[in-house]
Amino acid sequence: MLTKEANDLIDKLVASIEKNGIQADKNIPEIQKIREFALKENDPLVTRGLRLAWQHLEGHETFTLNYLIEDDENATAEDNLVHMLNLCRKSDNSYNRDELREMTNLLQEMP
Repeated sequence: MLTKEANDLIDKLVASIEKNGIQADKNIPEIQKIREFALKENDPLVTRGLRLAWQHLEGHETFTLNYLIEDDENATAEDNLVHMLNLCRKSDNSYNRDELREMTNLLQEMP
């Protein structure tokens, strides 16, 4: 994300998730706000990733994508969602974009 305001929203959401865990009803509106910045920045990857993340939370009440399992077998739903949000925050990094694309594709394949 390019704007300070968007990154501040991501930081606030990450802190909330780390402190209180995933609370879909509270996290979804925050993700939707952040997505609006991605739309304005014309970043379709981040826009799509955030949309899929909030739709996934809406349907499952948690984040069931266990992307970090290869690196940490004890990774939680919170760890995985925070990781995705951090990738969005630093989306100008090509490695982060590759990882975000992979997570987004996996989310899209999930029921």
